[in-house]
Amino acid sequence: MYAPVGSREELRRLLRRYNEEPDQWAQIAAAIEQRFQRRVAILVLDSSGFSRTVRSVGIVHFLALLERLELLVRPCVESCDGRILRAEADNIFAVFPHPERAVRAALAAMRSLRMVNDILPKEDEIYASIGIGYGPVLLVGDHDVYGDEMNLACKLGEDLAQREEIVLTASAWAALDAGEWPFQEQHYSISGIEIAAYLLAYTP
Repeated sequence: MYAPVGSREELRRLLRRYNEEPDQWAQIAAAIEQRFQRRVAILVLDSSGFSRTVRSVGIVHFLALLERLELLVRPCVESCDGRILRAEADNIFAVFPHPERAVRAALAAMRSLRMVNDILPKEDEIYASIGIGYGPVLLVGDHDVYGDEMNLACKLGEDLAQREEIVLTASAWAALDAGEWPFQEQHYSISGIEIAAYLLAYTP
């Protein structure tokens, strides 16, 4: 799916050289980009109601719900040519070769969650919000991604998207077939950053 990338330790070695050899900055930066940079779509899923659920049912029960969440989301990601990087706290991070695949995985995940919620008691319901970015990022080992589109996808998925919303960065939206899905342009402001994004209009 992706050309092999270097390890975290390899990146650290190059960054140490970058700090120690300022006259070689351009060459070292180029070496890092050649070794680690890939153009991918990033999906960041954030579960909804973490604090409220922990208070009402306790941390162990909530962790069990997060385990269920990953079991539901993983096949949606993998069936769309994606790879889960990691599940961290109440977030899931995944990468895809193209945002079209990430959108399909996001819709499949939302459908799976809705179907499961329909048969579960209210205290066991799981909801999510999703941010999707696309562009050149540094892929490091099996779990780490660094870059502007990663940061934007995190802000959209974790801070700006509401429950059951799927929001794309401008770069991710621009790479799609514009007529396949309906989108609504959104403008957000967070941490001093103005973000133009696109909300996928669909029925959960």
